[in-house]
Amino acid sequence: MSIAFFDKILSLFTSIVPFLVVLLIIVFVHELGHFLIARYNGVKVTTFSIGYGSELFGWTDKKGTRWRISALPIGGYVMMLGDADATSVKADLANVKEEDLGNTVHSKTPFQRMMISIGGPLFNVIFTIGLIIAISLVKGIPDIIPEIQEVLKGSVASKCGLQVGDVITGVGNHQITKLSEMSKHLNEFSGKDVIIRVKRNNNEKAVTAHLFEIENEKKVPISRLGIVLTGQMIYEKVSVSKAAIYAVNYCSVAFKSLIAGLVKTITRQKDGIKLGSIFSIGEGLNKSLDKGFISLLTFMAMLSFSLAFFNLLPIPVLDGGSIFLNFVEIVIRRPIPAVATNVIYFIGICLVGIMMVVALWNDVEKYGFFEKVASLINWFKK
Repeated sequence: MSIAFFDKILSLFTSIVPFLVVLLIIVFVHELGHFLIARYNGVKVTTFSIGYGSELFGWTDKKGTRWRISALPIGGYVMMLGDADATSVKADLANVKEEDLGNTVHSKTPFQRMMISIGGPLFNVIFTIGLIIAISLVKGIPDIIPEIQEVLKGSVASKCGLQVGDVITGVGNHQITKLSEMSKHLNEFSGKDVIIRVKRNNNEKAVTAHLFEIENEKKVPISRLGIVLTGQMIYEKVSVSKAAIYAVNYCSVAFKSLIAGLVKTITRQKDGIKLGSIFSIGEGLNKSLDKGFISLLTFMAMLSFSLAFFNLLPIPVLDGGSIFLNFVEIVIRRPIPAVATNVIYFIGICLVGIMMVVALWNDVEKYGFFEKVASLINWFKK
């Protein structure tokens, strides 16, 4: 058994605390969204739990909500009056006091219940935007120096003579210092010939790039050079307004990327979303920790937005499933029968369970757990 293996085991345990802190902050923000909107709509919240299982400690506030820290710190939930459990299945209201019947979640209109379900993901998105704004104001908005690491074969760049190590300094009559400027001006000259200026071995060079392809004797405009950049980062100091715009754009790009990945997964294309368990999240956290506090905050922002996205999927027991069912109720103008609701929630629990198993299996294969366990057993046998 190699020392490296034990180093990885030690690294896993030492990363548990920061992992739990990050996860529980994001979960708290999510559940706080449900909690505040529920209270705003006159719903009595009976329990606000960080973690699952038996209570370790807690307190009850003046409005009767039990705030608790539970034994299994891998999530959380808000339970409202009228809920049978943390999945918000309707409870038997026989034991609810008559004066409290109007404070149950199921006594509210479908629209109000929909808003309560939206609250969690909404707060995660707001939290993401807030973090990105804060990071942008402290560190600046990140961009990439346009230094070429690789020239793709048959690309515009290879045809016009761009080389590895070239730093692009101009597109047409525009000066370039970062990737975002280069992308913008390449789009401007799409379908045309354009002069690309580069710095090569401390000398300035200029080449002509043809931003089009010929297909079936027709000119097809393109706006890419076909290069891979080194990834060297630069940061631009910005105002609050620019930081806010960047944060919203960050969420927009993340949303489009997740949608595209989900579509590819459903249609079994390459580069789809590959579900990962807490092990993948932990690996991402470790990498961000190695790069510093700002990187950790960026990872937290991304994780918060991802939680919002996946919770909005129209799967019963997730917020998106609850939103969908309440929307159906608004459309049909009558409550969905309890039997049908129970069946739908059972299906949702099964689907979520399958997703969790798939995510865990993906990580088992990714990290070679079976091989590591086998090698550990062999080591002890020696």
